[in-house]
Amino acid sequence: MKILKNYCFILLFVLAVHVGAHAQPGNQFQIKSARISYVYRGDFTGTENLTFDNYGSTELLIKKLHTAKGSAIVESKTLCLNDTLTELDLTTHQKHIAPLLPGEKTNHTLDMLKAGHFKKSGKVTIAGCTCQKYTGEMGSICIWKGVILQSEISVADKTMIKTAVLVDTVTPIKPSLFSINDH
Repeated sequence: MKILKNYCFILLFVLAVHVGAHAQPGNQFQIKSARISYVYRGDFTGTENLTFDNYGSTELLIKKLHTAKGSAIVESKTLCLNDTLTELDLTTHQKHIAPLLPGEKTNHTLDMLKAGHFKKSGKVTIAGCTCQKYTGEMGSICIWKGVILQSEISVADKTMIKTAVLVDTVTPIKPSLFSINDH
């Protein structure tokens, strides 16, 4: 039971970091568009692909996350478009649609840094990008232009390391990628 609670706690934190990727006016990314591919290591393995346009007002996040033993815990597509958040569970094929209310905060990166007592601790290069590194009670987070490119978080004796392996800000993003009907 303790292991299940640990996984649930980490899963909640993973989802908080995931939602922290979503931008909003006044708290957007500092680049117009990008495609970023991540890998997970540690007690959780998997991949994540983030594509965004218009400084993060339109986003698509595809995540496949497993325990180190291979059990799937998150396989989802999340689309943030026109003030609506749509999440499709790739395992159950259930879709959840939620409106984002005017002024609703969806980018929790700064809140997470404050809550975890993260402090600036230097600069690092990840996927060719120079990031500001923050170190806190639960680990470290590296941010480039408002986007988390690496996080190493340890909670309840479980460690999750998420690292960007590719950052593409050059290839044009096709608007059709962000179609709700395709997801």
